[in-house]
Amino acid sequence: MSLASPRIVGALLALSACGERLAEAPAPESLALHVELSDRAVTEGEPPPTLAVRLELPEGWTGTLGLPAVEGLSFTPAEGAAAPGAGGETRFTLEGEPGSYVIPPVTVDAKGPAGEVETRSVGPFYLDLGVVGPSSTLEDLALAPPPPPSPWPWILGGALVTALVAGLVVLGSRRTVAARVAPPPPPLSPEDEALLAWEALRARGDLDDHALALGLSSIFRRYLERVGGFPATALTTYEVLDRLSLDHRVNAAEHDRAQRLLDATDLIKFARSGGGAALFDALDADLRAVIAAIRSGPRSGPAGSADV
Repeated sequence: MSLASPRIVGALLALSACGERLAEAPAPESLALHVELSDRAVTEGEPPPTLAVRLELPEGWTGTLGLPAVEGLSFTPAEGAAAPGAGGETRFTLEGEPGSYVIPPVTVDAKGPAGEVETRSVGPFYLDLGVVGPSSTLEDLALAPPPPPSPWPWILGGALVTALVAGLVVLGSRRTVAARVAPPPPPLSPEDEALLAWEALRARGDLDDHALALGLSSIFRRYLERVGGFPATALTTYEVLDRLSLDHRVNAAEHDRAQRLLDATDLIKFARSGGGAALFDALDADLRAVIAAIRSGPRSGPAGSADV
């Protein structure tokens, strides 16, 4: 039997070594982040709730945990606890003034031995501290469901559109022969519909900050549905911002304005925090800036490209 040539033997040895390295590479599925909030609602006098964080990493991987920052709420590591890392659990005591809080997702950015990158996130979480808030019945690990749509902003918008249409029809009928019927006016653009509905809402003097926040959030989400082609009224704030970051018509500045508008209205709706004429003046400017950016057309890159 003839002996194999040195080149063939070398190739076989190289393939064998490569196969061992591939077999030893950890599967991305073995990366796991576990986060658990001990209690959604804590009444005054009860022990403060805790947030347990545990990170599991494959061999050879490193990870960086990102804890959210929540205004008015402090995260204190339990006594004797080390910094959160792989293979162990760290508990944080949550303390703050009475109120309802929205805790953004806890995230981890992990890097493998070959330079591969994986990201995991768990949350958001909803906490009622010393009060009975609107988020008490939500599941810990579920994304926040969209708030039930309020019918009155759409009724108001429909009435406004109907009044405009009726006025145009009456004006047109006066300028035509009696026997002829005036053609229907063109439909309102998404931009005009949103701005007219918001102006009519602010013109009312009988609405509190909570009602204005509900109306502004609904109007803005409806506008994004019409121009973006995704169900913004059925998505969470985080999902809406994620979809908006892919829109080449919106740069980083307008994406920040959209986030500020949605976060501010969420705080007023869920935690009844914030409000006032100055805030709604700023949100009015944010709404108009985002609409103007989308109306002007595509930019050089998606909103998130400037921050990467």
